[in-house]
Amino acid sequence: MPKKQVTLKFRKFSRREKTSIRQDVKRFEKIGRDHGCCTLDDYVEFVALRTRRDDDGFLTQKSFELFRGLGSYFGDQLLHNTTMIRVGCDIQTDDPEDYLTPLMAKAHPGWLLSDLLMDQQVIVPYLMAEHVFPTTPWSASLDDVFDQLIDWNQGYLSIEEVETSSLWGDDIDPLDSYAA
Repeated sequence: MPKKQVTLKFRKFSRREKTSIRQDVKRFEKIGRDHGCCTLDDYVEFVALRTRRDDDGFLTQKSFELFRGLGSYFGDQLLHNTTMIRVGCDIQTDDPEDYLTPLMAKAHPGWLLSDLLMDQQVIVPYLMAEHVFPTTPWSASLDDVFDQLIDWNQGYLSIEEVETSSLWGDDIDPLDSYAA
């Protein structure tokens, strides 16, 4: 998948946005428990099966809330397993047909996860879209991509080895390979 030209405009989170993210995560965890979701791929399948569009081709409000919940939940899991943090920002792309930019404009800004010291960024809605609305049946599972993101953040994989185009930034050298 070719890389899009992405512009990130960083800003502060409001208290309301922080609360919204926490509520999305908790609500989505409960939905997952109630429906027997155990893996990230179970969550993706759950959302994909329930995604509906209106007459204009846009996600319905309920579908958008599920998509947003999946992104919040995935981001929360990534936060606990990497050195990344949520960063408040507005995201713009050069792609006039990018259907996610309007979604992100009306969603909370917790879509960007970043390790600013290592210049690594993951834009979660693009990653979620690759799995909820796949363009190819041979894409890697979200569980595999999750493990690859952890390894990338820790310096064990290069950006080209992670099976998603939703990453920006530089690779780091693995710290464990240095000798005293």
